[in-house]
Amino acid sequence: MILTVTLNPAIDKVYEVDSFQVGDVFRPNDMWAMAGGKGLNVSRVASILGGDVVATGFLGGGNGQFIRKRLGKQGIKDAFIEIEGETRICIAVNDPVLDTSTEVLEPGPVISLSEQEDFLKNFQSLAKGADIVTMSGSLPDGLPSDYYGRLIEICRGLGKRVILDTSGETLEKSLLYSPFMIKPNQTELGAITGTPIEDETQILSTAHRLQQGGIDLVCITLGGSGSIVVSKEGAYRLKSPPIETVSAIGSGDAFVAGCAFAFDKGRTTKDVLKMGMACGMANTQFARTGHVSLELVEKFYDMITVLEYDKDSL
Repeated sequence: MILTVTLNPAIDKVYEVDSFQVGDVFRPNDMWAMAGGKGLNVSRVASILGGDVVATGFLGGGNGQFIRKRLGKQGIKDAFIEIEGETRICIAVNDPVLDTSTEVLEPGPVISLSEQEDFLKNFQSLAKGADIVTMSGSLPDGLPSDYYGRLIEICRGLGKRVILDTSGETLEKSLLYSPFMIKPNQTELGAITGTPIEDETQILSTAHRLQQGGIDLVCITLGGSGSIVVSKEGAYRLKSPPIETVSAIGSGDAFVAGCAFAFDKGRTTKDVLKMGMACGMANTQFARTGHVSLELVEKFYDMITVLEYDKDSL
């Protein structure tokens, strides 16, 4: 079973507007709303792949009920904690003419101390039944920056692997608890070290230091250029031919979903990475965030090459 954690979920509301500009009035060509937040994107993609997915986090108010109904329709098990505050709404205006996306992101509710403790108790029980746990996105107000660390600590005590996808101070604090896998991009990797990462050699050496520090799998995502991965088994460079994209939003979440699904199925490290990258690529073919098709995942999986670095490169 895959357990996904979304501590700051949202209703993601997207408007498609031609030639959008500030200060004018527009009627969208299309509009849709979905259960959002990085962890719920992971949940959705993993479910499409055929995974047994349980989603948890904090939900409140009418917006929270909207998300619960969507999870039910998508076959994702709802294990969210009910809170007093209202779950946030995040708005995106996509302009296909100018090829831009403008986002307005609500901060979300404040999580009380009692709600935090209730979640920890519930999480302990859920994690026991999980094979792989994903933790994605920002923390809502009220939670300390090491809250993911507390969850990772619970998982490590139960012998469960954690894929962590967050950034900034939250990522830095969480690294102290040694999650099983992280997937920062090149900029986020530089933020961790406090030094800009400018070339492949620096990426490899920095990722190797993180892996040696207790993180089993360090994956540095490079957008359309693939990824660089350092693990206990070795270091790898994943590449694929260039493809035309509709939207890259949510591709990192799809990558996490693909990796989690493959881990859950007992695949090798190389297969896990290829599945993650194939899902990330498949997500770029849809305007809706966190969506793939099995046909596209299979197609892109076969296009990906995995090259192994010589040990002297590390």
